[in-house]
Amino acid sequence: MPMRPMLPVILLASVVSIMVAVLAAGRGSGWTLALAVALFAAQMLFAALRLNAPFWAAKPPATDVSPMVACAQGNAVLAALVYAWGAVAMLAVYSLTPLKWQHWWEYGTAMLLIAGGIFLYAHLLTAGHASYRSARALAILVGLTAAQGLAVVVALLWLVLSGKIYTPRGDWAANEIFIGGAVMLALLSAVAVMTHRELTRQTPA
Repeated sequence: MPMRPMLPVILLASVVSIMVAVLAAGRGSGWTLALAVALFAAQMLFAALRLNAPFWAAKPPATDVSPMVACAQGNAVLAALVYAWGAVAMLAVYSLTPLKWQHWWEYGTAMLLIAGGIFLYAHLLTAGHASYRSARALAILVGLTAAQGLAVVVALLWLVLSGKIYTPRGDWAANEIFIGGAVMLALLSAVAVMTHRELTRQTPA
């Protein structure tokens, strides 16, 4: 399924998730904030499967660009949306509630910049020079995607095993946002790598 028809639903889910997260953080309700994060994560996984599953079939659907480029662009947009969601959630929670944590603006701004960079790359995949769409460039992209997935899994394990998720300090809301974002990026990375491998297998040598 093309990416564009899914965007309104994803953006609506993002807005609702962030609104609930702000209300939950203001009331100190970790479970409610976790639910808001989980619901958005479920929406993103659903979107990833809708985008990629058709390309796992023996005959991929027709697209304006090659199936490999179409999937790469769509998955890049999904990853950028996760970073954007994390940035806005972080900035909103710590600027609109009494919750205090000194590093909120640093992480929020960093995630926003990463989201912007990925959005730009997704645009260049179709609007930029043909080198962005070469087999070598796409292979590098899938390698970076796999590395991202591994990195966020390691960060997720460290965050949980270190006990930081259970902290009574003001960064508890940030940790829940980090965990939700890490889970989403790990799943998106796995789906993107799976699609790339399937399309590579389908491509005649």
